[in-house]
Amino acid sequence: MDQYIVIAQKLNIRENPNVNAKVLGQLSNGDIIDEVKISGDGGWVKFERITGSKKQLGWTSLKFLLSLKNDPLIQENDFPWIKVAIREIGIREFYSNADNPRIVQYLQSTDTISNIAKSNDETYWCSAFVNWCIEKAGYEGTSSAWARHWLNWGNQLNNPMRGCVVIFKRGSGGHVGFYIKETNNSIYVLGGNQDDEVNIKMYSKTNLLGYRIIEI
Repeated sequence: MDQYIVIAQKLNIRENPNVNAKVLGQLSNGDIIDEVKISGDGGWVKFERITGSKKQLGWTSLKFLLSLKNDPLIQENDFPWIKVAIREIGIREFYSNADNPRIVQYLQSTDTISNIAKSNDETYWCSAFVNWCIEKAGYEGTSSAWARHWLNWGNQLNNPMRGCVVIFKRGSGGHVGFYIKETNNSIYVLGGNQDDEVNIKMYSKTNLLGYRIIEI
């Protein structure tokens, strides 16, 4: 049997394996569940999860889960910055006038924005997160808060590898994170400022700008 981590911000737990079934509760990004069985159509997993004295049991969609059997969170040959990034999963913005001090730390690793912007967790911080993780691992990033600046970092990759930097277009700006895996149409990205938090989220390949890596 497999274990999975939730990559959606919120994920419904249902009584039966279909979208019209009764909702029994919700899972949150970063929650880990244990497989009981897979539905006949292969699209749902029946799971159980014990938190303290509470036991959750139900069905949820495999579309928003990442297998920890096939893709363990930390792998032996991971780049050092991926090991740093994984430990940050779940860090999120504060929904108040306060600012999450961890996100402020990410922003302080950049020098292309004002000091006011560096102290505000509502500043776009995807690039700051990538930079902070790479610096914490002992390597040089871009020191930039702008996602597209990563297109000039390191060397271009034509074939991505787990942990390389992946850059996407987003309007006139962009988004940047760490490549985890892909499907035919989407890329799983471990990054910051993804629904206001550090998580693993799918992005469309139609917006891909490139992959970058440095020699270590």
